[in-house]
Amino acid sequence: MLQTFLKFTIQQSILQKLIVNTVIARALSTALNFVIALLIARHAGPAVKGDVTLLITTTWFLIFFSNILGGQVLVYLIPRNKIELLIVPAYCWSVLIALSGFVFLKFTHLIYANHIPSIVALSFLSAIISINQTVLLARKQIGNANVIQTVPLLGQLAGAIICFYFMHISDAYAYIYASLIAYTVTAGISLLSVKKFIHLTGAREFFSAKELKISFRFGLLFQLIEILQLLNLRYYFYQLGIQQGSKYLGIFSIGISILEAVWIIPRSIATVHYVQTSHTDDVKTEAHRAVQLFKLSFLLCALCLFAIWLVPSQVYIMVFGPGFSDVKHSMRFLFPGVLIYSFPLVISSFYFGTGKYRSLIIANAAGFATLIVFGWLLIPRYVMSGAGLAATVSFGVAATTLFGLFKADSQIPFSDFMPRKEDWLLFKNVLADRFSKEGKT
Repeated sequence: MLQTFLKFTIQQSILQKLIVNTVIARALSTALNFVIALLIARHAGPAVKGDVTLLITTTWFLIFFSNILGGQVLVYLIPRNKIELLIVPAYCWSVLIALSGFVFLKFTHLIYANHIPSIVALSFLSAIISINQTVLLARKQIGNANVIQTVPLLGQLAGAIICFYFMHISDAYAYIYASLIAYTVTAGISLLSVKKFIHLTGAREFFSAKELKISFRFGLLFQLIEILQLLNLRYYFYQLGIQQGSKYLGIFSIGISILEAVWIIPRSIATVHYVQTSHTDDVKTEAHRAVQLFKLSFLLCALCLFAIWLVPSQVYIMVFGPGFSDVKHSMRFLFPGVLIYSFPLVISSFYFGTGKYRSLIIANAAGFATLIVFGWLLIPRYVMSGAGLAATVSFGVAATTLFGLFKADSQIPFSDFMPRKEDWLLFKNVLADRFSKEGKT
């Protein structure tokens, strides 16, 4: 009994440190994304910001298809299979998706035709980086994975500054050029980082029907969840942009970027817990740990959202310019939705780590269906406010659905979801660990 308690305590301490480090890395990434968005908004205006938003969203749709074989499902699969038989097919699949994406975009009118080659190249480079970053996570190299996440953003920021201030490029190509260079460099760094884990020279085979079947089975289900979640988070971007124009989308996307910065907390917690759960068979313990981590995330997110709510509209005008005077107005209905959605973000780590995706598929599908209906009803009439309200209703439906399914799957009583003394101790320990590190630096 004592040995079990000590083991749990040690694991909890390690998780706390990893969570703090990951939150810091994601906070830095979010800050860099914010500065990049600020540069675009200040130097190019809402219309170009809207164009860049659609460019980024389209790129990530291609990345999600690449991640069928090369996404974070590898964190679950690598400890259970031969790594070379998973990674080489993932690289090849990324090439195929890039080529298919090029053909698809050529025959559609989703984006400007002259942006297609750049989008395809960025999606391929991002897919390679994603594969290598996932390998690092699967080998519990969370610190190195965090570095890989931060490097391209530093390159993008440097490139954007050069384009705006020295090359005098003030359209979407400032973002495109900076991103191409940054992601090319990062792809090379990530390949060097995983070289010691992937032994291609001594491998006898690179493809196996058994591993391919496993990869496609788990990868398709994992990406189905990711795509449903992406649609749940971004589908109304297209509705708002097409129905109301790029200007409103540019303003609204700034508000979304600010509010979703809060999600660095649940996303960081989920990443660390996913890695932990993927390497253990003690499902019951990890289910209880997920609930405790959710309560920690909920408290921290609430504090951050309250701080954002206190920021006056004049600050957004001063920072982004007069064209963004409606930023705070556009996101007022999103505050409760962002807080509620912290639950699915954290609890999903339990399902990903155990390889059971049914509940996540149902919850995200329910949220997306809700978004389609309420987006159609509210956006044409209330524009940005309608988009925010539709998103909040969608997030609420997804969270409520997952709560019911998780409670049934885990058999955890409702009382365990309420705040307890040990939750406050965890909160204090996380803060103490962070501030003790600052004192040593």
